[in-house]
Amino acid sequence: MRHLITLIAAATAVTGLAAPAQAADCDVQCQLDLQHQNAVPRTSFYDAPAPLPWAPAGSVIRKQATSDYTAGPATRIMYHSRTSTGRDVAATAVVLVPEGKTPAGGWPVVVDAHGSSGIGRPCAPSLMKDLYHGNQMMDFVNRGFAVVAPDYAGLGTDGRPELVNKTAESNDVIYAQQAARRVRPDLSSRWVLWGHSQGGGAAMGVAERQRLRPQPGYLGTVLTSPVANLSEVVDHVAATPGYGAFAAMIAQGAHFSDPRIQPRRLLTPEAYDRIGITAIGCLSAAFTAYADLTGPQLVTPAYSTDPAFRKYLLVNSAGTQKLGGPVLLLQGEADTVVPVGVTDQIATAQCRLGTRLTYKTYPGLEHDTYPWVQGIDDGAMPDILAWTADRFAGRAAATSCTR
Repeated sequence: MRHLITLIAAATAVTGLAAPAQAADCDVQCQLDLQHQNAVPRTSFYDAPAPLPWAPAGSVIRKQATSDYTAGPATRIMYHSRTSTGRDVAATAVVLVPEGKTPAGGWPVVVDAHGSSGIGRPCAPSLMKDLYHGNQMMDFVNRGFAVVAPDYAGLGTDGRPELVNKTAESNDVIYAQQAARRVRPDLSSRWVLWGHSQGGGAAMGVAERQRLRPQPGYLGTVLTSPVANLSEVVDHVAATPGYGAFAAMIAQGAHFSDPRIQPRRLLTPEAYDRIGITAIGCLSAAFTAYADLTGPQLVTPAYSTDPAFRKYLLVNSAGTQKLGGPVLLLQGEADTVVPVGVTDQIATAQCRLGTRLTYKTYPGLEHDTYPWVQGIDDGAMPDILAWTADRFAGRAAATSCTR
């Protein structure tokens, strides 16, 4: 959900947000046109071998040097990951490396677990010229960090991502950094994880695992406005004008993960009739398509009661287990997607569990950067960069917990 410059343009009349006048006139086709202008041509690189020969997770299927991105030269990779049920699956990622001489021990690595970009095949950040939030990635690269940026399995490939499935997305993150080192031996074995929104939930899944099945070289996690308590967040977006696309995409992504979950039952007929846009349109197009649907116009009573859907949300929520730290948790106080009170609860729970946690909130920062407001990742980037540098320098992390 980072860097959504035209995100809620069609919803401004409903939400009261002040957007540029020309953005308010950008309908679904206009959003698709903007999406196409930013798109990297999808080639056979993204077609996984069929059938996919089994290989250990983290093994490389193929690699490709590219200059497709405004961020500069990069390496695109396809690698073996695992679904939530342990099935071998192909996933893709991008690796950005600083210019210059490789430092002793290799380039320190930041693994980027991105926020929601959509659920359609075109919505892989690696299929976008700006890498969805390449400006933020370059903040790291310009400070001497390599960035490994997984797409999440399904984005770019078969168009069936297990949206907000903590196990699947955590697998994609972990195995992307393993595959990246096989392609780029100039990368350090040490890494920091950075996760925003949907990616914050994935990063929390990795940090939960770290206590039980430690990954070599892990130095800590940065979380910005993480989607952790899925039941709470899903109910919030369904009831908030302008955010109906989130409700539709989560229902569809949950179905990709568990076929027992039927979006037709969870969404109203009018909302379900629009679900096709999520297969071709990424977040801005989906938001525009669903801008006028909220509450009972958007979801049915089953959205709150369907046993399979509610179990999916519960199982894939994060924040109730101790995280392998240290952890930097950052939250915008003006966030309308993940309210600050939700993240306050995560911080309180993690302190009680004994996680080494630094928690900081920022007045005036939203979930993402829009034309009228700055988002948490952009506004807090100096603190993110400093904390990350401290981890590689071996300095002790501070804690906000008082117990």
